[in-house]
This record gives sequence, C-alpha cells and structure tokens, in this order.
Amino acid sequence: MEKDLIFFSKDGDGLTSTSANHIANMAKEMICGLEAEAEGMTLFSTSVALIGSDTSNLLVKGTDDEGMRRISGILHKISDAKSLIAWLREAIKAKERLLRETRELTLEEFIKQENRQIPEEPKMARVLTEEDYYASLSLDERNRYYRLETLAAVLGKAIHPGGAFAESRKNLYDHIQRPHSVEGDGRDTLVYTYTPTVDTDAVEDVYFTLQKQYREAQAKLNQMKSECDRAVTESAVKAKTEYARAVKARAEAITSAEADKAAYVQTKTREISGYRIVVPGSLAEIYDEVSHLGKKGDRG
Repeated sequence: MEKDLIFFSKDGDGLTSTSANHIANMAKEMICGLEAEAEGMTLFSTSVALIGSDTSNLLVKGTDDEGMRRISGILHKISDAKSLIAWLREAIKAKERLLRETRELTLEEFIKQENRQIPEEPKMARVLTEEDYYASLSLDERNRYYRLETLAAVLGKAIHPGGAFAESRKNLYDHIQRPHSVEGDGRDTLVYTYTPTVDTDAVEDVYFTLQKQYREAQAKLNQMKSECDRAVTESAVKAKTEYARAVKARAEAITSAEADKAAYVQTKTREISGYRIVVPGSLAEIYDEVSHLGKKGDRG
C-alpha cells in the first residue's frame, strides 16, 4: 500500500481522479494532432507540367529545413504528453488499488500492519516484484523510468523502418534518384517533378541525432531494468532463505482485532478517497499546456 503514496498529496493540492482522467484524455487528443503532423511531413515539393510545356504547377510544397527540424521538438512533446498520460493513468490505478487493498484487507494483514503480538504460521516472505522495485524509487527516478521507456518507444517508432521520419527520409532519396514521373500519354501526358526542399546533409544530421537520442534513452532504460532484475533476484534469495528458517506458532485471541480492523478500514477508505494526484515537476510544463487546451484542470 505504501508504495503507491508517491503519486499523492494529502494536503488537498493536486488533481482528483476525474480531473486526472480528463487531462489524460486531452493529452491523448494532443498526441493525435502531433503524430499526424510528424507523419504528414513531406521533405520534397511536387509540381506537374504537360509534356513539352515550359510551365509547371506546384501541387505540394515540401517542408523547409526549419520545418523539418521541428520533428525533434514534436517527438519530444509527444513523449512528454505520453509520459504525462502514463503518470496520470498509473496514479489513477494506484488510488483504485489503494482503495481495493484497504477494503480487502484481511485480519492477518491488519494484525501484521499493527505489529500485534500474534505469531503467524510459517510462510514465504513476499518477494520483491518489478512493480515493487519501481514503486520503491523516488518520484523523480520512477518518473524517469516512465519517461525513458516512452521516449525510447517514440523515437524508435519514428526512426525505425516504417517509422514517420524514416519513411520521409526514404521517400526523399527515392525522389532524388527518380526526380520525374510520367502519367498518361500523348498530349495529355503529365510529367511530375520532385524537388527536394531540404538539404540532405541536414536530413542526415537530424536522422542520426534522433538515432543517437534513441540509443542513449534505450541504454539508460536497460541500465534501470538491469538494476531492477538484480534487486528482484536478491529479494527472492533472501525470501527463500528466511522461509527455510521460519518457525512460528499461531495463537488465538484475535476477536478484538476484528473490530479494530473494521474501524481502520472505514477511516482509511475515507482518507484515501481524499488523496489528490500530484504532477511531477518535470511534467508541469506539458501539464499546463494540455490543461489549457480545454477547461482548466483541477489542481486543488
């Protein structure tokens, strides 16, 4: 239960679950627009002319260098928006989990939580899971993991074969190799001319910069996952060792604990219902931007 408190403020400063869900939905809508802009980027202009004519008509104007360089900012904004969604969705699930765990609290769990002197039967200690490990991190480190995971996914999607920027780059070189195409025949023959609107060196600079950013994000993410695997393994070894030595007897006299547990669940449920979701400082900027897309988000 304590592992999920990292998401919340108990002083009334933050978002309700309803507001957090609304912000997450608006962020999702923002992402749709940004992804459409990224995927719709064209790095060449298309013009058409009748064969034998000296006059051509511009059909599509390609993105210039300045527009093309915006791809990095767009992708990072998509990453930030997805990180915000991930954080808010995890927080909403955490609150629901806290309420569920409280309502489903067993008498044995309550006795242990209250440090009552009632011996228990021997059992395997709870082994650390990946979720437990990441939940044990500080707010910034936990959010860093979510952001690295999202950034690697967003950048990888853009630069890997079939990705938005990878396809834009491929199409550019295809049209450099084949700058003209013909459609129709006779006097109605149309000649399409494809003219690059960006410098190929600039394209390569952005492409390999994004690849470098992707590799760096993936490397940092893999390091965090490796640390998690090590902690989980150590936890499992420790739990099994303690279980092998555990010999405890179970006693009676837990009638009074039942009434105390019922009172505790009632009080704790009311307390958790009042928790507000905090927005990490690193997500404040994207939160402010998203919250101004519609009605002002409830932060307190």
